[in-house]
Amino acid sequence: MYYTKEQIERANQQSITEFFRSNGYSCERKGREMHIHGFGGMKVDEVTQKYYIFSRQVGGVGLVDCLKKAFDLKFPEAVSMALNGEQPYSLYSVQHTSYAHRQFPNGELPQAREKPVKEFIMPAKGNDNKRVFAYLTKQRCISPKIVSELINANLLYQDDKGNAVFLDVKDSKPCGAEFHGTGSKKYMIGNTKFSDIENRQILKVPPYIAEKIGEILKDETQIKFVGYVYETEANIAASAEDIMTISGIAEAVKNSVTDIDELNNAVRKKLKSFNGTAAGTADNFFEYKKSENPEKAYVFESAIDMMSFMHLHPDTDNCEFVSMGGLKLSTVETLLHRNLKVVLCVDNDEAGKNFCKNFLDICMVFTECHKNGVKDFNELLQRLNPKKNFTDTVQRMSQWSDRVQQKVSIAREAFANDRNQSFKAKYVR
Repeated sequence: MYYTKEQIERANQQSITEFFRSNGYSCERKGREMHIHGFGGMKVDEVTQKYYIFSRQVGGVGLVDCLKKAFDLKFPEAVSMALNGEQPYSLYSVQHTSYAHRQFPNGELPQAREKPVKEFIMPAKGNDNKRVFAYLTKQRCISPKIVSELINANLLYQDDKGNAVFLDVKDSKPCGAEFHGTGSKKYMIGNTKFSDIENRQILKVPPYIAEKIGEILKDETQIKFVGYVYETEANIAASAEDIMTISGIAEAVKNSVTDIDELNNAVRKKLKSFNGTAAGTADNFFEYKKSENPEKAYVFESAIDMMSFMHLHPDTDNCEFVSMGGLKLSTVETLLHRNLKVVLCVDNDEAGKNFCKNFLDICMVFTECHKNGVKDFNELLQRLNPKKNFTDTVQRMSQWSDRVQQKVSIAREAFANDRNQSFKAKYVR
């Protein structure tokens, strides 16, 4: 079975915007670009038919390529979707093939060529798992017990570059891998050094607001500020006078910004975290079974989210946990073919919500992140983590204690000086 050149050209001649609009997606014009909501920031140039998807940091030209990357489809599936389900022609169909009246050796028709599949090569292991263990337990707040569980099951290890490697295993053989970088994730915004700001005050804001403040004040010379942007929060430092102005800007941004997904994606891009899948992983996925014959599968976009869910719901059993390494329709379809009850636990964003729409009638959707107003399960874990909250409380108490001690020291010194002055005035002639 194959699609002809004419079919492919006909599929690509269609407008990307019109295709998504006719399929119920919200489209908003901004200049010559069309913003298609539901994919974590997708922009389309209607003249050139070039597109870019910020959530995946991928782009290209034409409807077929766009559908491939937006829905994680294979080329024939993307062409079929663009042609509204039109089927490819068969090499063996006399009425549709130009081979019908040509002679070949032994009277056989040529076979369709299969696309070569890259071989999966297992990433080299590091000397130990210390960096991965520290990253997952301290930065990601995941239980050491869960991290040890996956390491002991030979599903998680640290490679020779320090990355966390989650192995896809099929028939007891590694067949793919999901990577997560373990470096410190932060970047700086501002127009001055932290040490150059006198009487500093700190304003805490969400990362996307910090990113917008950085854009607004980039060329401002009157306001001196510096900020550190992390995954889940940002700290902006400025003088007491300037921090009030910045606080007002932050409130205005919060009330007016509509492209939150795009700004969040800009933040993630700057954080330079190394995440992805190894070459040769193909349609394989990371899975961890809690029983030999599970009845249910909980499906996540990343292994980090999967482990965070396991931490938050330790009593969940008779199931398996699955990371797609993104949003992959094929993974859910495979699990459904195994007759498993599938529970979708994808990110609480437009891309995740649209992904769930493909399976509304046959899959359950876990809405805990939506109810708590967070993007994913790791963000939820970090918000609810009592150890982290306790640490923050202790840190704030320590800072308060330091300020009190400083004021007491100043008061004692002033009192001592006043007493000395009184003594000298009374007794020293």
